[in-house]
Amino acid sequence: MSEILEAIAQSDGDVRGREFVGEDLSGEDLGHVEFEDCTFDSCVLASAHLERPSFERCTLTGCDLGNVQGNTGFWRDTRVFECRLVGADLHKSVLVRTRFTECNLSYVGLAESKLERVSFSGCDLREASLSQLRLRSRLVLEGCDLTRAELFQTRLAGVDLTSCNIAGVRMSDTFRELRDATVGIDQLPDLAGLLGVKLR
Repeated sequence: MSEILEAIAQSDGDVRGREFVGEDLSGEDLGHVEFEDCTFDSCVLASAHLERPSFERCTLTGCDLGNVQGNTGFWRDTRVFECRLVGADLHKSVLVRTRFTECNLSYVGLAESKLERVSFSGCDLREASLSQLRLRSRLVLEGCDLTRAELFQTRLAGVDLTSCNIAGVRMSDTFRELRDATVGIDQLPDLAGLLGVKLR
């Protein structure tokens, strides 16, 4: 039996202070599980199903969570490094003081989530669903690719987008999502494209 599955069974879904390396739980149904002070290194949870998962003070490095079903989850004080979350369904989750670094989050579903002091650094967020996010503090986006990401009704006031690729981002016709956000002069052609105008 997988060490993760064994830990879940032994703790009735409340796993604390464990280290998991190279575990493969592709497609597994883990039910409701809470991880606290755990580390995951090179683990595969692709297409796994987690019911209201909780990751508190955890570290995930080099893990594959592609297409994982983990909506309405809770992430706090967690670090995610060089992980793959392509197509992961995390909508309606709560993320607090959580960092994503050099992760592939293209097509990730985070719509209707609550974010507080969350940062994305060097992440691929192409075509990510980031609509209706509720930001309790300023979101940090550094060196991220937001090409064709959905941002409908996500207010980005105070967010610095100057280091990000925002080509083709999708938002409301009034572009109110970008009000009071910071963009660079070199990004004006991308915004002009959204407005349907040409720069000379």
